[in-house]
Amino acid sequence: MQRDVRVGPGALRGAKQLLSTVVFWVLGRGLVTCARLDSRVRSEVTSWPDGTTVTLAIAPRGPRTTVRKRGGALEALGGADPGPSTLLVTFKNVDAAVPVLIGLKSVTGAFVEHRATLAGDVALGLSLVRCLHVVEGYLFPDIMNRRILPRPAMREAGHLRAYVGLLRRSASLSEKGAAS
Repeated sequence: MQRDVRVGPGALRGAKQLLSTVVFWVLGRGLVTCARLDSRVRSEVTSWPDGTTVTLAIAPRGPRTTVRKRGGALEALGGADPGPSTLLVTFKNVDAAVPVLIGLKSVTGAFVEHRATLAGDVALGLSLVRCLHVVEGYLFPDIMNRRILPRPAMREAGHLRAYVGLLRRSASLSEKGAAS
């Protein structure tokens, strides 16, 4: 006897929220890891003013991830509320965020399709998008990267080093600290 199992909209929304929370955690830590492993991300983040706080969030009260550059290091703050952010990227809702977060749509595509808004310095926002392209190149498999990235991902380190690096919460931006 086969049972008809239906999932209500509340359960589906909860699953999307949970998925978004996990992906934001990985994305924040991935940005920190790539600042340590990849010279392109390190160069971008080094150019950010000290004290820069970047938050990616889902409106209205969805999950978020924040990274902060302070004292020559980039630190993942996770979902903590750091106060006002230098740059705030907000997805309009969880339905707009999920395709981007799981690699079905690109970050730039999210802005083009008005899935996300940016509050803060546009030049810093462009720098963040360049960083996220590199981070996606490390975290997503090549087949997904070909579809969502403007050019093929060139990695300076392997996937495994990037995944292991997710365990660290901060990364030194100096060449000496980045080599470790």
